[in-house]
Amino acid sequence: MLKKMFSIFSLTSSQREEIRHEINLFEAMQAHANWKKRLHDYIAGNSGEDLQPHQVGMDNRCVLGKWIHGSGKAHFGEQELFKQLEEEHAKFHHHAAKVVEAYQTGDTELAEKLLAGSFAEQSRKTVNCLAKINASVEGKELAP
Repeated sequence: MLKKMFSIFSLTSSQREEIRHEINLFEAMQAHANWKKRLHDYIAGNSGEDLQPHQVGMDNRCVLGKWIHGSGKAHFGEQELFKQLEEEHAKFHHHAAKVVEAYQTGDTELAEKLLAGSFAEQSRKTVNCLAKINASVEGKELAP
């Protein structure tokens, strides 16, 4: 297991490879970006998914959440960017659950408003954090 690092942007090549082996951060970005379409389809009645707010709201069930609460924490534990990702990811699932909840209570208008507003903003923040961490793993740095 990797020791905690001093800087998220100073990974050794073996550390980068270990992280790549654990999780594909690019796929995690795509999966979370795709939630907007999933929720849109759900609200429009074009989804066969049985989404439940309490399950959607859990930030430790998706691949990224399992990594964040597991080996990601071991790698980056005290790093500010990782803490930001952990926080933004939890908020992402919270906002997604609120969209589902609004729809299920019959307030489609509120669900659409949340989807286009607070959820979309939270999604952007989450994917942005992931992009920065992915750039670090790939040996690049993104502008803050």
